Amino acid sequence: MPMHRWLGLAWLAATLLGAAAPAVRAQDDLLARTEAARVAAGAEPRRALETLRALRTEAQAAGELAARVAVDEAECRVLTDLDGRLAVAVAEAGIAAAGERPTGALRTAWLRLRACRAGVLIDMAQREPGVAELDALLALPETETPPAARAMALLERGVMRSRHGDYTRGQQDLLAACELLRPLPASPDQDLCLYHLANHYRRVGDNDEALRLLLGLHERARRSGAVFDDSVYVYSLAQIYQGQKRWPEALAAFRESAALNERQQDLGSLAYAEAGIGESLLRLGRPAEALPHVQRSLEPGMLGDDPRQRESRHGILADVLQALGRHGEALAALDAVGEAVRRRDDRTQLSGWLYTRARALHSQGRHREAYEALAESHALQRDLHEQKLSEQSARLRMQYNRARDTEELDTLRALNEQGLRLRNTQAVALALFVLLVASLLVLAVRKVRQARRLDELASTDELTGLANRRALFAQLRERIGQARRDGTRLALVMIDLDHFKRINDGHGHALGDLVLREVARVLAGALRGEDRLGRVGGEEFIAVLPVASPEAAAQVAERMRAAVAATSVVLPEGGELHFTASLGVAAWRPGESEDALVARADAALYRAKHGGRNRIELDDTPAVAPSAA
Repeated sequence: MPMHRWLGLAWLAATLLGAAAPAVRAQDDLLARTEAARVAAGAEPRRALETLRALRTEAQAAGELAARVAVDEAECRVLTDLDGRLAVAVAEAGIAAAGERPTGALRTAWLRLRACRAGVLIDMAQREPGVAELDALLALPETETPPAARAMALLERGVMRSRHGDYTRGQQDLLAACELLRPLPASPDQDLCLYHLANHYRRVGDNDEALRLLLGLHERARRSGAVFDDSVYVYSLAQIYQGQKRWPEALAAFRESAALNERQQDLGSLAYAEAGIGESLLRLGRPAEALPHVQRSLEPGMLGDDPRQRESRHGILADVLQALGRHGEALAALDAVGEAVRRRDDRTQLSGWLYTRARALHSQGRHREAYEALAESHALQRDLHEQKLSEQSARLRMQYNRARDTEELDTLRALNEQGLRLRNTQAVALALFVLLVASLLVLAVRKVRQARRLDELASTDELTGLANRRALFAQLRERIGQARRDGTRLALVMIDLDHFKRINDGHGHALGDLVLREVARVLAGALRGEDRLGRVGGEEFIAVLPVASPEAAAQVAERMRAAVAATSVVLPEGGELHFTASLGVAAWRPGESEDALVARADAALYRAKHGGRNRIELDDTPAVAPSAA
């Protein structure tokens, strides 16, 4: 080609690149400001929305379609917690603007926006179209899906699966999403993923891991002034305390969350906190104080777009009304959402609704319906318990296999690198050796934690969910050791149901199992926060009371006796079955073994049985002075 043509082409290319450079810089500037607005939403979401809408107008005026769709995706994320319907409308407008097969930066924003819309649809009970959208996104080849976009689709699917009880696959999705986001530049997506992973761990009972993640998020939000995000994290912390029945701490956290949301005038989040305050007050025995909070959470402006919350809050309202003796109103509150609860595929929520309804029906004298509701509730609870144990075992096996495979791969890789670098210098070889040892130590710690979790699964009584004999006696040995070290007190209460054989013989083992579950529930409710209860035989229970004087132990025992005596179950043929328990109390003596302490409590229980039953007896065995050496 003649030289003048080469020069002409070079001049044309330089001209085109020079013209394109300002456009690229403008798009990058818009994307950077969009990300900054998303970060700012953690403190003031409504002000961030104003910024995002101004950025959309700017992007449209500049013809920057990729930047405009990125703004839509950021706005969809912020609106998820504020206005689901508006979030869907914003997402659909952006998806339509992007066209059918976008490329480059536009494709990434388009895929992320589709994932956001799918998650909001599922939250708004439009599960079928939302799941179909996520399945379509995740069916795309990974080579055609940028990691940031695939991570958000996995995140939304993991949240959906976890919330609906598919814990194993939900955890797989959430871990994969967080792993894809981890090497990317820091963004709100990473905190969002960790937040949903923490909530998943809370659902499956791994409260230690959930607290670890949430406390880290809470501290970062507090330091950065992200008040809105912090209110969400504080609410989740309150839910964990709620699940652990640490009601005073739960009440304090729910009140803190409510104050933060009141400050931001976020009515939807405030309603969550108000419902939590109401339930905490109810569990603390203050139903009259609880009622205004639950009623406020059900006001029309507070319900939001998630119909599950309306159903859940009606259940709490019914519990409060039941505690206040307003049984007809409690039943009406339950029936208002009954059809929706049964239609929704959520066995945990249905089990709680049925249990509360059984109590309300029983109070109305409708014994047959009450028995049927209670039996259905317990059947669901049993199925959920078995499913949870099965899925926990599957998750632990999966994690163990993954850790083992990772260990083998890391070891092979480290050995290969060591072989190559040994030819260079001895210092490099030493560094590799240190890294290898460190990685093996980390894996060893992980295996110890996994073994501990498997041991916990083997320590639970399947019928009642309490600690079994092995676990309870392990706790007793630990508490005796602590009492020896610290010089503190310790007491033991042995509980035995009166005439339990008559219940099994006269009404069948199914009803006997129901009685045992009810007794386990009321006994646990009578304990102090640090006490531990276990089932150690057919109808025999033991409570370990740390830092308890004989007088305090007697008070706890009397609460348990009265609680059992006040409990009944509805018979299939109508009427109620009442039952009682006898209790023996023994206070630990310095130097005494666990067997001796148990024997004294058992002797006291024997006296309670032979003294007329439905009573407590304190051990009165005189202490034996140690013999002189």
